[in-house]
Amino acid sequence: MARTIEEIKKGMTTEWMKQPAVMSAYGLDGKKTFKDCFSAASLENILFYIFAFAVWSLESLFDLHRDEVDMLIERLEPHTLRWYVAKAKNYMQGYSLVTDCDYYDISKLSASEIEAAQVVKYAVATERNTVVYIKVARQGPEGNPEALTDAQLAGLRSYLNEIKDAGVSIQVRNEPADNMQISLAIYYDPTLLTISNGTGVLSDGSEPVRETVKSVITGLPFNGVFRKSDLMAALQALPCVKVADITSVKVKAKNALTDPVEVVGYSVPESGYYEITSLNVDYKPYNTVG
Repeated sequence: MARTIEEIKKGMTTEWMKQPAVMSAYGLDGKKTFKDCFSAASLENILFYIFAFAVWSLESLFDLHRDEVDMLIERLEPHTLRWYVAKAKNYMQGYSLVTDCDYYDISKLSASEIEAAQVVKYAVATERNTVVYIKVARQGPEGNPEALTDAQLAGLRSYLNEIKDAGVSIQVRNEPADNMQISLAIYYDPTLLTISNGTGVLSDGSEPVRETVKSVITGLPFNGVFRKSDLMAALQALPCVKVADITSVKVKAKNALTDPVEVVGYSVPESGYYEITSLNVDYKPYNTVG
């Protein structure tokens, strides 16, 4: 990126002031800056400004050249899956692309207007049998992923069909959260955890087990892998939990006609994210005395 004229001029004058011949000719002691010794109307200041302006012009031309080269490379190279993800997130509901281009004119929009129009907050792309599959979601009021509305989905599909590479088939997956049913057996420390109406509560009123389960699931990245071992580790790390056992974890795509499937080891959500629809915790006091 081009430096400012003042930055360039300062660098030139600083080095110039260090030269022994200059110090001798002007009677400088090396302790003062260029501005301290020469006024804005001096010939020296005007010359250095002209030199700095010339250098700035050249650096600015280099910047323009680099941008043009980057644009040409982007147009010539085959687009990657990361490109499709970035473009999906760049989609702006209610706005049209610049004619014959794959981007929007946002020069007159505020940052808040741009953010509001970019409805796709989560996206991931995969490829199978020459088809690019893009899972997408928007951000709900609580910050969790949610399916796009029908209007948003229709606009996104039209936009992707316009910018995609010729001959590439794109399938957009916009699904509600996969259902997750979790059953746990928790052996707790009675000195720390109190069981009230089937719920484990600390002295401050918090519910550590349920809050931890929710944190693990909602904390997964979009299209992230759920691992039973990760959930087990998080539960076992709680001071009030002596032994944690995951009795069952079942998942099912929201619109699937099949029954929930038991998770063995790990699972990847069809929609890209999970929703806990059932959480059953069987609390048992930890007692090692026979």
